[in-house]
Amino acid sequence: MYASYNDYIEFLIVYVREAHPEMLREGNKTGIVGRPETLDERIILATACVTKYKFTIPMVIDGMDGKVNSDYKAAPVRITVTDIDGKVAFYAGRGPFDFKLPPVERVLKKLIANGGRMPPPPEIQWSQPVNGLRCGLSFDPAKLTIGEEVTARLKFENTTDEPINFYYQPTDAIKRFVINNDRGQTLKIEASRATGRFRRRGRRSPDKIGIQTIAPGEAFETKIEGKIVVASDQESSIAGQFHAVYNIEVDENALAQIEPAPTQPVWTGKISSGTCTLNVTSPQQHGCIDCHSDSDYHHAKVQDCANCHVGEMGNANFGLKEGSCAHCHPRDGVYGRRQILGPGGEFDMASRHISGTIEDKDCLLCHDKSKHGNGVVSLIDPDSGGTKAWTGTRTAFCLTCHDGEPPANVSFPAKSAGSGYDKSKFQGSAHAGAGCSRCHNSHGSSYPSLLKNLHHH
Repeated sequence: MYASYNDYIEFLIVYVREAHPEMLREGNKTGIVGRPETLDERIILATACVTKYKFTIPMVIDGMDGKVNSDYKAAPVRITVTDIDGKVAFYAGRGPFDFKLPPVERVLKKLIANGGRMPPPPEIQWSQPVNGLRCGLSFDPAKLTIGEEVTARLKFENTTDEPINFYYQPTDAIKRFVINNDRGQTLKIEASRATGRFRRRGRRSPDKIGIQTIAPGEAFETKIEGKIVVASDQESSIAGQFHAVYNIEVDENALAQIEPAPTQPVWTGKISSGTCTLNVTSPQQHGCIDCHSDSDYHHAKVQDCANCHVGEMGNANFGLKEGSCAHCHPRDGVYGRRQILGPGGEFDMASRHISGTIEDKDCLLCHDKSKHGNGVVSLIDPDSGGTKAWTGTRTAFCLTCHDGEPPANVSFPAKSAGSGYDKSKFQGSAHAGAGCSRCHNSHGSSYPSLLKNLHHH
């Protein structure tokens, strides 16, 4: 897979070969057995791959000669990033172990920030040689935010005319960094992986642990990847300019731990790298609305999640509060809507649709709450027991109860003033076209029988 930068980031998957063609046995779904012999057979396998894993990134297929595989040395899951000029900006190590997204993300950010071209690599800060060995250090990036992925690059260079046997143990390398500022605040690297590479004339040998033989004028290089985090005993929000140094000491006690014991003299001494300057910022404190848009009905003005939600945010137990009707609607105009409950609310008026204390179950006689969190106020069919949405007219909805035979879960007071609750004759009257809401409020009114003041100017 490679990505190129050409006004925008482009991704492309190159299907180079089959990882385990011996597993393609008789009777498999593709019809291909073993390694494909023609491009048409490879196309069938690549198509099956795209279908199975639902790739949305475009895929092209290497020819049967394997030229792309050879040119890019494309071991499995190798990633190459090219810049706007077609130059390789990033070349991942052999997969799948070197398939790591943070380095790729850092390269893409650099390309975007620098017009599609890679900036010069961070300058290595060298120390003075100690017993013929000097230590260099660089950080990438040198300007970062707490919690951001970073790569610390270490180089140990032989400045003598004789080989140096250097003892390096990557497992404890992370402990040897000192990152602090002039105010005594301390940071550390929380490691994700440490790798060592011995470079000779541009070629790499496999990772080594223990004794590294460094030829005259050459260097042993290692990279430590991880996150810059605040030390546990420090305040969580710190920022500014920090100084980073790597320290290592090899003495007789350290050499005594090596098994088997080295047969050649090993470098001993105490050495520090040059000092790297890091410009550190504190991460922005994100709230729920940074991810969840504040343009919807329930998040427009009130952003305190605990008002409506229970459980721990981000976990499976996070959900809506039960009883949210009585919780939200006593407020004065919930997000611009009229006030329904509480002192001064519509159910606190002289005449109201339901007498006594209003509970959530009363609201759910008429309203469907399943979509209410998205700002949708919908009605349910009272005759369905709350299982079906209402799709008829508003007047027909009113008459499901006020037709003299209310649903089983609705009851009318034994005594009522006026003409009673049976309005079934209204359907055929001269006023039926205007609908109930022409003259009546749905929840409460300052006038009798939920009447509106139609003469108000």
